[in-house]
Amino acid sequence: MKGSFKLGQIRGVNVFLHWTFLLLAGWLLLAYLRYGAEPGQLAWTIMFILAFCVCVLLHEAGHAITAARFGIHARNIVLLPIGGIASIEKFPANPFQELMISLAGPVANLLIALLLWLPVSPHTSFWKVPGDLVTTLPWQASLYLLRIANIGLALFNLIPAFPMDGGRILRALLAFRLNYVRATTVAAATSKVVAIMLIAGGILMLNAAMAIIGIFIVLSADSEEYYLRLRSLVQGLKLNDVLIYDFTSLQAGMTVQQVSGTLANNHSKYFILMADTVPIGSVNRLEIVKALAEMRYSQPLRELLKEEIESLDGSQDVQNVLEKLARDEERIYPVTEHGRFAGIVSLDHIIEYLLLHRSDSKDFDRLKSLVGLMH
Repeated sequence: MKGSFKLGQIRGVNVFLHWTFLLLAGWLLLAYLRYGAEPGQLAWTIMFILAFCVCVLLHEAGHAITAARFGIHARNIVLLPIGGIASIEKFPANPFQELMISLAGPVANLLIALLLWLPVSPHTSFWKVPGDLVTTLPWQASLYLLRIANIGLALFNLIPAFPMDGGRILRALLAFRLNYVRATTVAAATSKVVAIMLIAGGILMLNAAMAIIGIFIVLSADSEEYYLRLRSLVQGLKLNDVLIYDFTSLQAGMTVQQVSGTLANNHSKYFILMADTVPIGSVNRLEIVKALAEMRYSQPLRELLKEEIESLDGSQDVQNVLEKLARDEERIYPVTEHGRFAGIVSLDHIIEYLLLHRSDSKDFDRLKSLVGLMH
């Protein structure tokens, strides 16, 4: 996800932190400094922020662990103040799986809140404030605030709108009676109603955060609907059916300076990198341009690879790799047939293929709406 940096890897799952988390941390620290907080209070604030970050990670781990029980593995987790995003390798096979996976995150937060309540004051109300938060012991105040934060995180993610868990829960419940595309359309429409309410509430209450969340929901609801629509339209297609043969490949051992002439005459956004006759991934032209601008002329192209992308098997169904392609709509992926490099594929080209080859089908009206996904 753009605007994120990698924290590390847990059992093969990459963990990223989004910059908005740093914004939240900075805002909390500035708020405490403004009210004359002492060094000890600032230390507890930093510990609270780190603990909340762990709670968001556990929220996403709940999704990932539940998905793994259904044979669906997570690749990346991005931590956000609103709950984060766990990127799974494929779409759940049925509504029950999506329901369980979506519920796992909020349930994890509610369990954390329960565990944080027990050591503080198990004989009092779950919601009771432990005395005056200003005069109470710092550790008690921090546990109370962390408990409330987890409850808030769970409730916020249960809002029936994409991209929150509540939107996926609503779709899963609808999908028990409707097909997935129709269920997604209804859930997306519900998301937009919720978004309009948040935007209107934000304007009336002069609450910018509420309005921004509403706008975010509108954009996410459209993306979710487009993606499910695309999944239904590519049913039956193999990667071999949608290959691109007109592409430019570069040898991984070539230097930045050696390919400068290619960039002048070729305006592709990505290039396939080859180790002799074997594709090892793709590199963004902007990375090469940046290296040239920084006068790293002797740097080999291999060092510009952000990650080595595995080749896709041409006999695979497009549906099975759609999640992978959708992570970066502009990126190209090498495709092999019987172990030999056959061509490349990208999400943009798949949409273009559908538009060109199914213009006379009954699905063309649905196809036209997918143009918004192209870059």
